[in-house]
Amino acid sequence: MSARELLASNPEMGPILYLFPGATDRTDYNPYNLRAPPQTRPEQERRPVRSDSDLCDVCRATLEYIAYAVEKSRSKEPTAHDSKPLGVAAHHQNLATWLEYYLLHPDCHFCYLLLSQLGVPGGPDSARGREFLAETRLELSWNLDFAGVEGQGNRGRLYVSLTSLTHERTRANHNTYMRLQVWSGNAFAHLFKVKWAPGPVLNSSGESGDEASRGDDASEGDARIKSDDVDPNSLMPAISYDGDENSNCNENVDDNNVGFGGSHSVGNGLVDDGSGADRSDGDGSGFEKEGLSGNDSERGSLGADDDSLRELGANDHLRELYLDAGSTGSQATQVFVAEWLARCQNNKDRQHVECNRATGSWLPTRLLDLEDTENSVLRLVAPAETPEKFEADRRYITLSHCWGEWGSKELPVLRLANECERFHDGIRLEDIPLTFQQAVEVARWLKVRWLWIDSLCIVQDSSEDWQREAPLMHNVYKEGFLNIAASWAYDARGGLFKERRTLSLVSLKLNLPGIGEEWYVTLDERNMFDWMNYEPLSTRAWVFQERHLARRILHFTRDQVFWECCAKAPYFANEIFPHGAPLNTTFDENPKMQANSLLEEQPVRSSQAIYDLWEDLCWQYSEKHLSHGADKLVALLGLAMEFKHLIPKDEYVAGIWLSTMPQSLLWEVRQGYCPEPSQVHQAPSWSWASTPGPIRKQSRSTEEQERIVSVVDIEVDTSANASWGLSSPHLIISGFIRRVTIKDNLAVNTTFPWTFNNKKELVIHQGPHQLTFPDNWIGIDHMISYYLDSNIKSENTDAYILFLASSEGREKYSRDMELSGLLLDSTPEPNTFKRIGILRISGYAVIAAKYQVKPGVADPVEAWNSFLSMLQSRRMGVTDAIATSSRLHHPSMSVTERLYGHDWPVENSQIEVLQPHRIVLS
Repeated sequence: MSARELLASNPEMGPILYLFPGATDRTDYNPYNLRAPPQTRPEQERRPVRSDSDLCDVCRATLEYIAYAVEKSRSKEPTAHDSKPLGVAAHHQNLATWLEYYLLHPDCHFCYLLLSQLGVPGGPDSARGREFLAETRLELSWNLDFAGVEGQGNRGRLYVSLTSLTHERTRANHNTYMRLQVWSGNAFAHLFKVKWAPGPVLNSSGESGDEASRGDDASEGDARIKSDDVDPNSLMPAISYDGDENSNCNENVDDNNVGFGGSHSVGNGLVDDGSGADRSDGDGSGFEKEGLSGNDSERGSLGADDDSLRELGANDHLRELYLDAGSTGSQATQVFVAEWLARCQNNKDRQHVECNRATGSWLPTRLLDLEDTENSVLRLVAPAETPEKFEADRRYITLSHCWGEWGSKELPVLRLANECERFHDGIRLEDIPLTFQQAVEVARWLKVRWLWIDSLCIVQDSSEDWQREAPLMHNVYKEGFLNIAASWAYDARGGLFKERRTLSLVSLKLNLPGIGEEWYVTLDERNMFDWMNYEPLSTRAWVFQERHLARRILHFTRDQVFWECCAKAPYFANEIFPHGAPLNTTFDENPKMQANSLLEEQPVRSSQAIYDLWEDLCWQYSEKHLSHGADKLVALLGLAMEFKHLIPKDEYVAGIWLSTMPQSLLWEVRQGYCPEPSQVHQAPSWSWASTPGPIRKQSRSTEEQERIVSVVDIEVDTSANASWGLSSPHLIISGFIRRVTIKDNLAVNTTFPWTFNNKKELVIHQGPHQLTFPDNWIGIDHMISYYLDSNIKSENTDAYILFLASSEGREKYSRDMELSGLLLDSTPEPNTFKRIGILRISGYAVIAAKYQVKPGVADPVEAWNSFLSMLQSRRMGVTDAIATSSRLHHPSMSVTERLYGHDWPVENSQIEVLQPHRIVLS
């Protein structure tokens, strides 16, 4: 219904709130505001708002109305105009006028925040984008009743929505594209003051300055961030354009941004060119040669006269950082990184035990030696052959980066032909891409001598070396001192460091004298960690494993650096919250594996919780991209090895743990995504790893389902790849199987033709005869649904059903039993099948898994129809025969026992109980 229709039925109706699944508090929602706010407000509906930041007139007026509305909502005084102020405010007339206005007032901090997450379909310079900007308006609503929000701890939210000016106001035309967290200064002001303990400040060469960090106030002449100091091309914050949502890191085009209400930033400027090329001056190699020496850095260093960053006092807001903060490779960033690392290593709060668990006894096969980088040379070293070099320090840093299409052709990789040269002469820094160079620089910040980069430490044209190194990946990242993640770059030319406006690092401080409060405004945690969904590196399957295995990670994103380690969630730090913050969730609600409290060492650890976590990781991993489909199981091998330590008695087979079978075979391809069958099948058809697309979590947990079949045996080959489930094993299963045809009227459901609707028939084949569950016979107590693994569109699906598990029915559907099974296709091998999908049935339809017409009956169709008529007339189906007989007389019986252990009264001698068969799943 439209807003007009809803208000006509209930004029007093307020905004409709759409809670997020798993919402952590009462403000964790997106609002649908039914009433459109007026464009302007009278002067009497404004209250003073003061700020250390610059605010344009429009933003100030908007915030002053919010201050007025909050003041009135907290008082019992009636207002002069309304009994209750409208809880929504308009911003500009439309987005187009707003952008024009912002370019004239680029220092407005609130505008910068609002624009930082805005997406424009097609880009603002396209015809589609210009139309969108002219026809869309921004509105703000809020929940700022701090004292009245249970569990919030003096926090509130601002909701920023886009509404269409040319269409009727409906939910579809009202999209909350970002949310801002509002922190009460009374409780959280300490989060936004930067205090550094006295200690050395690292310069870009990794050496400390001459003096310790001081607490002196800066002089009046210190550099401040102002518009004159900033490149005009970088004034506009991160407006994105949308395109193909299935972005591929192999392309140097930023094409995965969302449009209406999008939340993916593409960088500084209205449209990112996506080239990933370095913008520094030089010889075109993308490397500023003096950058690694720490001399004459052009990234805005403090200079010889400034020996440290100052300690900011109580009256100084974080926005007063030096100009040096204008890059993620700045000296300010170095100070933060050193602090985060020291806090993790010192472990004073006892939250970092797992972070420091690495033994230091294991080293990779090859490492890069940074000792000679003063001479611009990196040499390859084999620790096993030169152990004396590692006696003083065994710490090494790993790098995670996107190869991209360019990298697959142009990276200076290690090969059989140049391996000896790399050990003896090394490789010059100017010959490696910018990301690698800057990884060396970060290592030197921390005085770490050894670096591991996949393309330079694994022989890329040797299958023998690859087979030897792939199973060691879990140790490479697990035992590493630190992992550097080049999150924003599409390939290694992009680098780690990114120029940014300091506004992206600063909370917006507001003082509201009318209510006597001070607020700090930042991105909401969902928007703050949104880069995990859209930054190129986060979409890569190999990096998924690398992140979960590494003990400590520095994420170099477009706007700032994030610290992540194994401390229990929601632990984190970044340049806005250098000491962390009490957020409800972090890292897009997907913390590192070690940060999950379920994996803490306990006297009794829940094995089911471990399997549930594995399932969660698998469906997250299935969303990631691989350049080589055959790597799907290999790129998960390290995580499987880690889980093996938690469940040592279980067996890992092709992405699935044996003890969870057969229920874990009931995965399904995510609805709306039906990939074409892959040309490379490293995994067997029954494994979720056989499909190139994302899978969906089961609607029922393994605990809710009882197995009907048993996995009798697993047939694997004896080659080297068979270890750790990397072969394509066959499952030998003893279970109940029926040959069927599913007749589906595709005309009824043209949107999702791979799913069932109510216009269908389930046909069971018995010899040349067809035994049918007619569509007009099945009533409300029946449900049947199926999902195909690949893009097969047909009104008739011929297959075999192998029933795997049973579960209690969902009472709201009046179904007390549900069966789940695999849809199979036969293969040329005798009695061997491959999976093509899954099927679920409930209610009366489960008799297909219980009974069949006896062989030799003259007219099987008549016998079957007679049997169905008897059940229908006497209501002897599941609801009565099983529910009444079993539940009343045998309340302790399980679902499977009620189905297979209880014989329904059958007076038809032509019907018999179905017997299990032994089949092979390939």
